[in-house]
Amino acid sequence: MDFMRLFKSLEELLYEVIVMLVFFPKTLWLTLRYPQRMMDYADTELGDVLSEQYNDTLSPPLFLMLCVTLSYLAERAVPGSLDTSVLPSFLRDSQNLLAFRVLIFSLFPLAFSLRLLRGLSQPLDRDTLRAPFFSQCFVAAPVSMIVGLAQALRHLPLAYADLISSVLLLSGIGWYLRQQAWWLRTKLGLPMWRCWAATLAMTLVTAIVFVVIALAIIAVNP
Repeated sequence: MDFMRLFKSLEELLYEVIVMLVFFPKTLWLTLRYPQRMMDYADTELGDVLSEQYNDTLSPPLFLMLCVTLSYLAERAVPGSLDTSVLPSFLRDSQNLLAFRVLIFSLFPLAFSLRLLRGLSQPLDRDTLRAPFFSQCFVAAPVSMIVGLAQALRHLPLAYADLISSVLLLSGIGWYLRQQAWWLRTKLGLPMWRCWAATLAMTLVTAIVFVVIALAIIAVNP
């Protein structure tokens, strides 16, 4: 009986892993093509029963983690793209570095989720934070992958590699900021200039938090 339960668990695990080959590119395409629609989709899916959520896409946090992982692997595959010797000892371990990158790219969904709850004057708890955080993971995921790909591209022996990398990176960041501004406008009904101001402010604050975390890690693990 125990063997059958183990077999069923392995069977389900294999199925979930292999279908990612289909649903990851589908989720990526839909997010890049219809970012605002996917953010709304995340809100509606959380209203379904747990077994029926995200049946036709990846869940947003999983999507984010996969994008970060793929960008990390892309950097590891290109010599000179990922120099861990300059990192603190704690981050020279591959697993720790990958987990740290997932944490860093999760800070942006968290920051914008908190900004939305404050704008809506909603109480902060696990339930109210979940929907905006899941929505934010959808648009943060492609950008996390673009950052890694741009870094890897910069170290390839190609003509104009630096220029192409910079254009790719700036395009990804511009796309991300634009989606955030439109999302705040849709959710809060603010003038567009205020949405852009809030977007830039939250991005700056999150970047400062990232620097503080990095400095704390360096202080503890030189």
